[in-house]
Amino acid sequence: MVKTITTIGGATSDIMFYTNDMMIIDNKHDLLRQKLIAFEYGAKIFSKDVFFTYGGGGANTAVNLSSLGVKTQVLVSVGNDTVGQEIIQHLKNKKIGTKLVQVNDKLRTGTSFIANVGKYNEHVIFAYRGANDKIDLSTKVIKKIRTKWIYLTSLPDNYQSRLNELFAHCIKKKKKIAWNPGSSQLKWGFKKLRKYIKDTEVFIVNRDEALELVISQKKDKVQNNIKFLFKHLDVGQKLTVITDGHKGAYLYDGDKVYFRAALKKKGINTTGAGDSFGSSLVAGLIKYKWNLEKALKLAILNSNAVIMKIGAQEGILQAKDLKKYKL
Repeated sequence: MVKTITTIGGATSDIMFYTNDMMIIDNKHDLLRQKLIAFEYGAKIFSKDVFFTYGGGGANTAVNLSSLGVKTQVLVSVGNDTVGQEIIQHLKNKKIGTKLVQVNDKLRTGTSFIANVGKYNEHVIFAYRGANDKIDLSTKVIKKIRTKWIYLTSLPDNYQSRLNELFAHCIKKKKKIAWNPGSSQLKWGFKKLRKYIKDTEVFIVNRDEALELVISQKKDKVQNNIKFLFKHLDVGQKLTVITDGHKGAYLYDGDKVYFRAALKKKGINTTGAGDSFGSSLVAGLIKYKWNLEKALKLAILNSNAVIMKIGAQEGILQAKDLKKYKL
């Protein structure tokens, strides 16, 4: 079966930890750390609930796209261990192509401990990347990617040369790239990322990440408003997307700003909401032939569905569910 899109990024086993045994601190003088979570030093922190789930940007987006009826394959790296085998079988069960999945004999499968706290169950992720840090993106592997679309998520810090090869391959073969960069790439700053951003079909960040990138290029007089952020992030990419948590999301096509509010339903888990939003938006662009409003609607609906369940891959809409939302 010919696939439409390849997702690239992490695959992890996640431990979801819920607690109210903390403080949330306003830190408004620092635009990049506006909210802090504090635990008592030396204390034992108890959880009101613990869940064991699957995660990782590459796996999350693959599961979401496949569930929405887009033919998907995934390029991730797992350890040669029981958890890694479970993840591979899980992906197969979701009808995702796994021919490009890599098994590392020296590193364990990535694992995340996710602390969920606060009114909106926002989270902090403690991550062991493990095999994710050794994903093979050599020329030989990149040439095996034959899908029309690539959805790129977080990569290790030292992968700039690999990004050069991947983007060059996509430009040469006229492949479309949707990019939701991870923290390691965002730390490079806008100057280094600019050449990649301009060649993306869809560039996706949250509001804090957008601020971080704009501050890295323009350290003074930065305004925390959407039009200002879009103006300073637009370097020629077709679409720029800024998600804004429980408020909703914005999309800019170089001419017009689109906004759709989040649904007024209190979620129980925000993990995976960003992956669900971004990959649902791309699924909508593919399914609805670049209808931006329908794609944005699908992205909001599906990210809301994810936050109503525990786990980054739970609760996502299925293709058969879309008719009742007039999609």
